[in-house]
Amino acid sequence: MKFINKERGNYYWVFLYRLLIALFLFQISRILFYLLNRSMFPGLTWSQWGNILKGGFRFDLSALLYVNLLFILLMLFPFPFRKNEGYQRVIKVIFFLTNGIALFLNCIDFIYFRFTLRRTTRSVFSEFENETNIGRLFGRFLIDYWYVALLFVGLLALMIWLYNRVEIRVGKSRFKPWLFYIQATVMLAAVAFLTVGGIRGDFRHSTRPITISNAGDYVTRAEDMYLVLNTPFCMVRTWNVTTLKELNYYSDAEVEQIYSPLHAGGSPSDSAMKKDNVIFIVLESFGKESVGAYNRDLENGDYTGYTPFLDSLMGVSKVVWNSFANGRKSIDALPSLLAGIPSGMDPFVLTPYASDSIRGLPYLLDKEGYHTSFFHGAPNGSMGFSAMMNLLGVKHNYGMDEYNHDEDFDGMWGIWDEPFFQFFANTLDTFREPFFSTIFSVSSHHPYKVPPQYKDVFKKGPLPLMECIGYTDMALRKFFEKVSHAPWYKHTLFVISADHSTVAYDPVYQNPWGHVAIPILLFHPGDSALQGVDSTGVIQQIDVMPTVLSYLNYQKPFLAFGENAFTQDRLNFSFYYNNGYYWIEHDYLLFFDGERSRSLYNYKKDRLFKDNLLGTEQAIAEKMEAHLKAFIQQYNNRLVRNQLIYNGPAGGN
Repeated sequence: MKFINKERGNYYWVFLYRLLIALFLFQISRILFYLLNRSMFPGLTWSQWGNILKGGFRFDLSALLYVNLLFILLMLFPFPFRKNEGYQRVIKVIFFLTNGIALFLNCIDFIYFRFTLRRTTRSVFSEFENETNIGRLFGRFLIDYWYVALLFVGLLALMIWLYNRVEIRVGKSRFKPWLFYIQATVMLAAVAFLTVGGIRGDFRHSTRPITISNAGDYVTRAEDMYLVLNTPFCMVRTWNVTTLKELNYYSDAEVEQIYSPLHAGGSPSDSAMKKDNVIFIVLESFGKESVGAYNRDLENGDYTGYTPFLDSLMGVSKVVWNSFANGRKSIDALPSLLAGIPSGMDPFVLTPYASDSIRGLPYLLDKEGYHTSFFHGAPNGSMGFSAMMNLLGVKHNYGMDEYNHDEDFDGMWGIWDEPFFQFFANTLDTFREPFFSTIFSVSSHHPYKVPPQYKDVFKKGPLPLMECIGYTDMALRKFFEKVSHAPWYKHTLFVISADHSTVAYDPVYQNPWGHVAIPILLFHPGDSALQGVDSTGVIQQIDVMPTVLSYLNYQKPFLAFGENAFTQDRLNFSFYYNNGYYWIEHDYLLFFDGERSRSLYNYKKDRLFKDNLLGTEQAIAEKMEAHLKAFIQQYNNRLVRNQLIYNGPAGGN
């Protein structure tokens, strides 16, 4: 089909047709995104899909106009030569390039979404800016997910084919030059007006431009928002979002009464601080689904999981059954665990407030005479962890450079967990006591390989990650076998936590609860009192710092956004942000989009999240929303005001 340029409107019909090509491909990308991740969006009805597509059109149109601003300007600017073949060839290249990038971003999230459970935003550039093996990672991605590469190529080919079906044939204009300029200028102004409205999502002056949270208007479940959204929109809308705004749900005095991150520490009558060693073991992608001891009820009671050693360790540890991460990325975990600071809209370390004065656990223990260290088997500087540890007060960092045996490199992320955990154990023996040390594992990570000598040794599961988890569990067992003979072992507190959960295969974990469900254990071989299961309480990563300081009988006041898990009258809450606020309190999970509550579930009784209780349990929802608002206000305002250290009447730290 060809539009022949004999009538006034033909040029503009071609212009509109080209934009419709991009809009069509955005919708195709949405369908592909769903088909490749459909297990994460169970039970969608045709009515729900209708709303998703309706909302998706609104967000696609906004993204389309953002992406094609240069194309629109070049097509409509009243150049007399704009129909020339050479000029149109330049426009074609720009169209293919800009929309090709947009399609590429959508295709990346066909897979990356499984791990982050959110559309990719501009923070991804900061997350990976310190990686030295980006090329290798990208190459591995193409190999493992070759079908996504083929889909991307197919979308590009379809775009090119559709674009070339319609062309502008240059003919002699019937209009005088001055009339052409009037017509073209009027059309440019009209399209500019429509473009502004399309980008904003509305023409009403009183309405704010649409943002990511507006996707909640088209779904009944918060997790379905990602079908409404597209990745280019999320990337553009978060590009310059770098600051938080102070909130005033309550006065400063009122908010302190509802929720406060200030911890008094011990009293003068308390006994002296117990200076036991403290070791944090952070396990990459160890979702609770993989741990057999948490899931005895799955598979009709026959589920054994993939972590036999961790299962056995749980039997002699303090375990709070309802345990959660405060994010879905590795860089979310360390500030949460080591400083009691969760991620909000962006990972804390990627915000402008990362330079605020903070007093994390390593800093506080260093002031008490502890030797502080951090171990990560990746290339030094990977993920920005070294800079993060400096921020948190760690004095000694150990990575691939210090390990210095490249033959144990896994070829992708770092040193295999088994030899690096042994290096960790040997190095701990050289530290003066008391010491505080953290190790972050690397092997349970894409591309999900185990060392060649362990091929077919560990149990395989429905996800390739499970075999790697079995390998790291073995590395953990060998680490404990080795250090159990060390003279410092009996007076050492071990804290074991996953950094975040990961892709889930069982429907029980394919929901907002399962997205952040992780193991958290406290183990002390010299303290039999630190054992047992708290089946009703809640613990999250930001609770670890105040809990550890309480166990050590730390005497001074400090700030952490979590609670002491040993306190009986605590709120028993967990906080998580993912394009909206998730708040767990006792048996319930509330989703709050920043303006109002959207859903409430009893995650213990309704494990598949089918029954939204917002209409029937209003009192519970209002109470939880009040606590959540107080938490958000404290978090935002303290970051903005640089108030992340304790400056109360009892003195600083």
